[in-house]
Amino acid sequence: MVLLARLLLFVPSVIAGWFVSREDVSYWIIAFAIALVFIVLTIAFELYALPLLRARLKR
Repeated sequence: MVLLARLLLFVPSVIAGWFVSREDVSYWIIAFAIALVFIVLTIAFELYALPLLRARLKR
């Protein structure tokens, strides 16, 4: 479970590192916000896009 959390926060922390210095106080807040966006996009894909793709493959 810890490995999954680290993987989910790795990419957002790299992206946040492009825009904000690691020494900045808001670094982890920005990384957390980016992680939340990734989580929401993953859930949206699972709920909407994946069933449409499965329906197309059944035809």
